[in-house]
Amino acid sequence: MKQRRLCAIGAALVVAACVEQVAAPGHCPEFCPSGQIVVVDSLLAANISRDSAFRGYVTSLGSPVALAADLPGFVDSRPIFRIPGLGPRLSISTTDTSTGPILGADSARLQLVVVRRDTAVHNLTLRLFRLPITIDSTTSFADLTGPFTDSLVRTINVDTLFAQAGHKDPITGDSMVVDTTTHIATLSLKLDTAAARYVASDSGKVAYGVRVSADSLASIALSKLASIQWYLRVDSLGVTVARKSGVLNETFSNFVFNPPALPIDSTLAVGGVPSARSLLRVTLPRAIRDSSQVIRGTLILVSAAAVQGAPPDSFVLEARPVLADFGAKSPLDLRVVDTAVIHPGRRDTVAIEVTTMLQLWASDTTAPTTILLRSRTEGQTFAEARFYPSSAQPYRPALRVTFVRRFPFGKQ
Repeated sequence: MKQRRLCAIGAALVVAACVEQVAAPGHCPEFCPSGQIVVVDSLLAANISRDSAFRGYVTSLGSPVALAADLPGFVDSRPIFRIPGLGPRLSISTTDTSTGPILGADSARLQLVVVRRDTAVHNLTLRLFRLPITIDSTTSFADLTGPFTDSLVRTINVDTLFAQAGHKDPITGDSMVVDTTTHIATLSLKLDTAAARYVASDSGKVAYGVRVSADSLASIALSKLASIQWYLRVDSLGVTVARKSGVLNETFSNFVFNPPALPIDSTLAVGGVPSARSLLRVTLPRAIRDSSQVIRGTLILVSAAAVQGAPPDSFVLEARPVLADFGAKSPLDLRVVDTAVIHPGRRDTVAIEVTTMLQLWASDTTAPTTILLRSRTEGQTFAEARFYPSSAQPYRPALRVTFVRRFPFGKQ
């Protein structure tokens, strides 16, 4: 009996030894990690090299807007556009399909759309000039010196028109509609027979140019959607009838400016017209790219000169990776974009957060570690940022990376 009791006690002790003590503090020295989480903040001051800049991506002809600017010492820009003619004849009425010769025009209504302007600028004034109908993509600023001097047809003070009741001028017949959300202003300008000269031999084809001025720096962007509507006189079997044409949209639009954009030098240029881009080639240490987790990355660019332009010419600078490094023709990786805002009149050091880009490179070690800098609105502003290149040792581009070294799990 005594021997049986001793066996039972021994079995109980064995069972008790196998029960986990949930409330007891952990004790696993052989399996707990032996290291600590180490966060490293590193300034890579010499890891960007072979950087370069290129110009010519978006020209004035390819821009979706026409820039008008009066920025003394920087640029004088003038939109130009051509609107097609009607032909020699027009229908007699809206219900009669028969046509009659167009005898001439009594007036016309020209529509211009201002998509960007500085509402803080006072006495914003547009001057409309008649241009030769032969203008085309080869027409230069110098070619139009004469017409922009002696062919003024209308002057419109935008601020004065906006201040009128209902934004309508009862004397000139001009009107203005402003979108309260986008601030886009649509100008409807009434042109008399002198301003809207209908030349029968040209079938009513017209061309105009615009100059802008203000009390201070003037810079606006016109949509390339100018249009005209004619109020005509048509011969109906010897009887003159009044007819209104349909809306005719411009078929050619551009802007000419002087002086031309500065040539690309050793600096890294971004923006301007024609637009410029810059490439930065980054060498990431293997300890960061292959054996760590990137927490934060910041690209640091030092301005080589103050950005010229007017306040509305601010633009968003984009930093994007490339799918392949082919120099000026490198295709962009559209999955990732990091940005900073460039303001005219400033010469700031620009910091762009590129964390997502560095994490992408860490996850795909075959991806080229090249950053392309460009303006989000290429060809839509004359403002251009210039940064010091890697050859300028004290001011070269740099990359600040904060990362965590791989944690040493397992028994050491």
